[in-house]
Parts: sequence; structure tokens; C-alpha cells
Amino acid sequence: MSAICKPEDCLLFCRLLFPDFFISQGAIFLNAKYDHEVFLVWLKKLDGDISAVEKIMNHTHMYDVFSGCTDEVDDVVFEQLADTIAFSWRLVLKAKFPGCNFSVEVSNSDQDYGPTVTFYQSIV
Repeated sequence: MSAICKPEDCLLFCRLLFPDFFISQGAIFLNAKYDHEVFLVWLKKLDGDISAVEKIMNHTHMYDVFSGCTDEVDDVVFEQLADTIAFSWRLVLKAKFPGCNFSVEVSNSDQDYGPTVTFYQSIV
């Protein structure tokens, strides 16, 4: 592993698998993607629907995360990465927010820009 990956690379990937979160008005976001002004715009546009705002603001495109190498990598690899990240996020969200219920989704439709992962609180 050390021939192709440095410890810093592993730490960066761990930040993706085990992200930090930010809470605003009961909504839970990926810390790295949170922008308060954007939050307020979406909150107004979506009539206060916190789950819908979370779903939009937390979406993460695999092509953006790995923007330097999309042409060199088969789409199946990006799909597998998205599934792995979603699995990890489910575990982390459950551990960090045991009183909340989340939907963690992977999509790869024609409307998406490659495989995408997102999460939002689901009302039970």
C-alpha cells in the first residue's frame, strides 16, 4: 500500500468516510459543505422543509470529489465508492445522532452528474 498511497492520502479519504457535521436549526449537514446563506435560500425556497434542504445541501458527486481523474477511472469504480461512502455515512450518522432517523441515498441516473451520495433526516 505504501508504494501508491501516503498516510496523508488515507487521512483525506477518512474525512470523506467519517465526516464532521454541522447542525443549524435542527438540520444536519456535512460540515465541509455547509454555507449559512445557501441554507437560508434553500430553506425559504423549499418552504421550511428541513429534510429537503438537507438532501440538496448534502449531496456529494463522486466526479467532483475525484475531479482530477474522472477520465481515467471506470464508472463502476465511482459507483462502488458511492456505495462504500453511503454505508459509512449510515454508520457514522447513527453513532453521532442516535435519536435521529436518516435516509442515505446513492443515485446515478441520467439527471445526475455521475454517482451521487446524499443524506437527510427522515420523518418516522
